[in-house]
This record gives sequence, structure tokens and C-alpha cells, in this order.
Amino acid sequence: MSGNSKGKGNLWYGYLDVGAKSSPVIRDDRLDTGNSKTMFLFNLVRGQILEYTREIVEPKLRELKPSEAGKIDEMNAAYGEARRTLQHHNVRPLNIPDRADPAKAAKSKGKNKDDEGFGDFAADSNDDEDAWVDSVEEEDG
Repeated sequence: MSGNSKGKGNLWYGYLDVGAKSSPVIRDDRLDTGNSKTMFLFNLVRGQILEYTREIVEPKLRELKPSEAGKIDEMNAAYGEARRTLQHHNVRPLNIPDRADPAKAAKSKGKNKDDEGFGDFAADSNDDEDAWVDSVEEEDG
């Protein structure tokens, strides 16, 4: 693509010339597909930001003609809406916080009923005293 046609920062305004499916397009250099063989273009006719194969689409892109330059305001408005609704696997959702709140500590009220006996190796009963020895003896015998 050659330069910026009616450039506005990182935006390139042009025309995708593909016969019956031709459309004014916007290329935003800030949008990356994550694949060097593809690119995003906003297609005004479809009202969507679509992923195109560079090798196929770049030869079909051209600068806007002076008669088409009047559509830039319409393109900007439609592009803004499409950008807000863009869903792609490489685009980070806007509503996920950068850093979550720390987890709240569990409230403990004394000993937990399930924890009884854990860490208490001096148990009052001797019921299990020979359990290990018995199981070892059974394996040997």
C-alpha cells in the first residue's frame, strides 16, 4: 500500500476494488491479526472489520478518489462502531481488569471440625497404634 490516503494517524483510507463486492475500506495499523500473512480492514459495505490475506487483497487496494473522499465521515462513524464490537482471538477484551482484587482470607473460628487429629500425634486412643505394623506383617506373611 502506498502512503496514507486522507491519513488520520494510524488510519489509511482506501478502496478495495473487487468487482461487485468493492467497498471503501479503512486500515488501522494498530490492529494486528497476529499473522504476518493477514491484515484487518474495515469494510464499509459490510460494516465489519474483517481479516484478509495480504497476498490477495493488497494488489486490489487503491487510494480513494476525490469523489469518494466525501465518505470519510461516514467511514469514521461506522468504523468506530465496528471497532467497539470487534471480536477476534488476538484482540484483548476491554472489560477484563488488568489486575484482580486479592482473594479474601478464609475466616477461621477456632479449630475446624475436619482438622481434628491432624498434627496431633499424641492421640488419646491407642486404637491405630498397631495398624501400620499389622499391615506390614500381612504383606510379609
